[in-house]
Amino acid sequence: MALVKDTNSYATVVEADTYFADRLGADAWTSATSTKKAQALITATATLDQMSWSGVAKSSSLAFPREGYFNDPSLGIPVDMSVVPNRIIKATIEPALHLLSNEDVLSAQQTFDSITVDTISLDFQTAPSKTPTSVMTLVRPMLINGGASLWWRAN
Repeated sequence: MALVKDTNSYATVVEADTYFADRLGADAWTSATSTKKAQALITATATLDQMSWSGVAKSSSLAFPREGYFNDPSLGIPVDMSVVPNRIIKATIEPALHLLSNEDVLSAQQTFDSITVDTISLDFQTAPSKTPTSVMTLVRPMLINGGASLWWRAN
């Protein structure tokens, strides 16, 4: 399926091209084909849609737009989620670059680089994160419990 904004992606290739035009370290994006860019944006959107968002989705196809508000810490005001927030558009574009830069990230597993038996030494490479920290910073205010998996019980 081709990329269709607000159907299978929160951002278009043109929006992402504009975003990355002024961003350092976007070589993987600028050198990718339009097809790869669209695939990365669709995959990033699908990853975002698996998160536990506050509010209620307005449609069954995507998690946004939603009914409700979130408190934007950078603006200091509540932001309506009945339209797709700019944070979600950026949170779609940024991991699209991450996916193009680390094409095996969705299937990557931690692998051993070297093993030494005598004097026991293990060196390994850590697989890149599936969701970059910068994206979590953008979306955390909109997640249920700020994305924490902690729970508490009042006695």
